[in-house]
Amino acid sequence: MSVLYVAKLNNNNAFSLFKTSIELAKAVELQLSPLVVAALNQLAADNENFGKQINKSQKSGLSDELKQLDAERDSLFSLIKRAVSSFQKSSDPASKAAANQLQWLLTPYWNAGSLPLNSETDILEELFAKYKASPELKAAAVTLNVDATFTLLETKNTAFKNRYQSRIAEVAAREKTSGSSLKPAAVASYVQFCTALEQAVNLTPNPESIDLFQKLDELRKKYHLLEGGTKDKPSTEAAPAK
Repeated sequence: MSVLYVAKLNNNNAFSLFKTSIELAKAVELQLSPLVVAALNQLAADNENFGKQINKSQKSGLSDELKQLDAERDSLFSLIKRAVSSFQKSSDPASKAAANQLQWLLTPYWNAGSLPLNSETDILEELFAKYKASPELKAAAVTLNVDATFTLLETKNTAFKNRYQSRIAEVAAREKTSGSSLKPAAVASYVQFCTALEQAVNLTPNPESIDLFQKLDELRKKYHLLEGGTKDKPSTEAAPAK
C-alpha cells in the first residue's frame, strides 16, 4: 500500500480515516477471509473507543455557546430523520417517494451526531453540498416540509464551525493529549488490518478484496497529504504499512 505514517495524523483525521476504511470493508465483509474480518473487527472496536474519547475530551472543553449549537444541530438533524422515516410509511405516493429520495441522501450520514465534533461538522457540510446540488432532493424536502429545517441545520452547523475555529489554538493545545491514550491501539489495529488485507490480496485474491485494497490505497494517498497535523509520537507504528 501507499506510504502513510498514520500516527502523524491528528486525532480527528486518524479517526475519520479508520472510520471510512471500516465502512468500505464492512460493505464486502462476507467476501473477505476470516483473518481479514478478525482484523477488521478489532479495528472497529478500537476506533469506536478512540472516537468516544476524542468526543468526550472535545466536549469537556467547549463553551456553553458551542455546546448549545451542537445540541441544536443534533436536534434539527434528528427532526429531519424522524420526518423522513415517518413519511416512508405514508399512504400518499408523492410523500413516500420524496421520503425515499431523502432517505437515500441521509443514509451515509445517519449517525453523524455520534461522531467527534469536527468530523460531524465536515460530514454535514458534505451532506449539504449533495442536497443543494440536486433539484430533486430540494423538491423532496419541500414536499415533506423539511426544507426550512435543512436550511436552519446548515446555518447552525456553519455557526458551530466558525465559533469552533475561533478557538483553534485552544483546541490544538488540548488535542495533544485528548484521545492520545487510545490512539496507539487504533493505529496498531489499522496497520494490522491493512497488512492482513494485503496478504489476502497477494495469496488468496478475489475481486472484492482487490477492489477494497485499491479503495483503501486511494484513501491512504489522500490522508498522506494531511500528515503532520499533530505532534503525537508514532509509538505503535515505526514504519508505514507496506
